[in-house]
Amino acid sequence: MKRNLLKAMAAGAGIILASSAGIRGANLYNNTATMVTPQYVLNFPNNAQIGEQIWLGTGVTPEYLTNFSFEYYDPYNSLNWISGQQYIQADVRLYQNNGTAFNGYASPGTLFYDSGVFNVPSTWSISGTNAATLDFTLSDLQSGNTLNLNPNFILPSNFTFTVTFSGMGGATSVGLPNFQPPTFGTNAGDYWYDVSGNWQLLTNSVGPVAFGAEFDGRPTPTPEPTVLCMGALGAAALVVIARRRQRG
Repeated sequence: MKRNLLKAMAAGAGIILASSAGIRGANLYNNTATMVTPQYVLNFPNNAQIGEQIWLGTGVTPEYLTNFSFEYYDPYNSLNWISGQQYIQADVRLYQNNGTAFNGYASPGTLFYDSGVFNVPSTWSISGTNAATLDFTLSDLQSGNTLNLNPNFILPSNFTFTVTFSGMGGATSVGLPNFQPPTFGTNAGDYWYDVSGNWQLLTNSVGPVAFGAEFDGRPTPTPEPTVLCMGALGAAALVVIARRRQRG
C-alpha cells in the first residue's frame, strides 16, 4: 500500500520537474536486448561489491549522463520482507577506471556517483516475474545521494558500475542476470570484485559475464532540478520517491 502511494506521488513529481527529471538521453551503452539462454545469473554474497567495466559506443564522447538502469533477479521473489520486516538493500556506484592496476588492467578508482543504501522491492511485486529493472533518472542522480553526480561531469569512454546487495538471509538470493553482447557499446565479459578494499578482475567458467544495463546521455550538461520545485516537494522525500520508480 505504501509503495503504491509512493508511485502515485512520483508521477506527480515527474510533471513538476519535467524540465530535468524527465530527460532521457540517447543510448551510450545498451545490453538489455537478449538474456542468455539457458538463464544464467551471477548471485551476490551479502555486502559484496561487484561490477562491470563498460565501454561506450563509438561517436558519443564527450557525453553527460542523463539516466541509467540495470536488471536484477530474485529466484525466490522474497526481497520484500526478511527476518521480521527487514528490507533487502542495495548501493549503486559509478567509478572511473583509474585505480591500481590488477594484472595490467586499471581497476575502479575515482568514484563519481554513489547512490547510498536504499531498499530494493520484490521483483514479483514490481513485474510479476523473477526479474525487474531499477531505473535511475536525472533527479535520482543529481540529488540526495551519498555522492551526487556532478551535472558538469563528462563521462569517460569507459567506466565501471557496481552494485552491493545486503540484508539477505536464509534462502534469499539476489543477483544480476547475464545478457548477450551489447547492442551498443561493449564489455570484456569479466567483472570486478572488491575483496577487502582491493579490486580483482574475475571471469566465470559458465561463460562471459555481461549484466543487463543501459546508460543514456547527451552532448551538453543538463541543469539540476530547480530549488523552487524541490523545496515545494521536499528534496529528501523526492529522492526516496524517485528511487522506487521501477519498471518490470
